[in-house]
Amino acid sequence: MPELPEIEHYRRQLGQWILDRPIERVHLANKKGTDVSPEEFSEALTGRSLLFLERRGTFLIFHLDNGHRLLIALSKDGALYYGEGEEKPPFAAQAEINFGERTLYVAGKGSVLRLMTVRGLDEVLKTIGPDPLSRQATPEYFISQLKKRRSALRNALTGQKLLAGIGPRYADEIAFTAGLLPSAKAHELNGESAARLYEAMESVLNAAIDAGGCITTPMSADDTVTGGYLAQCRVYEREGQPCTENGALVEKMDVSGKKAYYCPQCQHEQTAVFS
Repeated sequence: MPELPEIEHYRRQLGQWILDRPIERVHLANKKGTDVSPEEFSEALTGRSLLFLERRGTFLIFHLDNGHRLLIALSKDGALYYGEGEEKPPFAAQAEINFGERTLYVAGKGSVLRLMTVRGLDEVLKTIGPDPLSRQATPEYFISQLKKRRSALRNALTGQKLLAGIGPRYADEIAFTAGLLPSAKAHELNGESAARLYEAMESVLNAAIDAGGCITTPMSADDTVTGGYLAQCRVYEREGQPCTENGALVEKMDVSGKKAYYCPQCQHEQTAVFS
């Protein structure tokens, strides 16, 4: 499932390719992917150029030259591919946006593409918390808001209200890096543990972005970066494997009906070592 690092990786790569290029053709294979007819969608985008690419949580936002926005929200099986000429993606595309010599393909039957006004987009963004890598997500904000979450740590991280864009994979990796159990009560974390959790969040997300996230589908024919962080994951979906070279075997636990991965040796209710 695409989470913040995957979408940020997409944003950075696309920013090199499609800004200021006019859209020549649009095709929607999945009519349920947008809230207008395919004809209206195509007409609204054809001839428009993209001035700026923004990401908020897992939303990818295209700023169009007419002041409107195109919001793309990838589904669990969603991915993007940027093909040249007749090059086709390694998946069945739900949408195609052509920029002349290159085409952006969108995968995922549940992926959503919405044309929005600035006000309409603001209403959507009000429903989620600050972006973890934004100026709003300071250590002070994070720690104070964490104290208000009477839920398991993993639920607080993935709930999208505390911060937007963190899903199950990175929640587990962040908890591991902080030395905290996914089941630890968020509001009961001491100051040291909460501070280490914040540091772990920044560290894991930035490292994952730089390594290309965890989606295995390449973004283009010559892409050697996308998915590079997958090999660096220590606990997520690694049950029965050691968390590190000399670490204990990863186990799985139930957190509010969801499976979470952790190391019984490295993770605790509070950080094991205090400065």
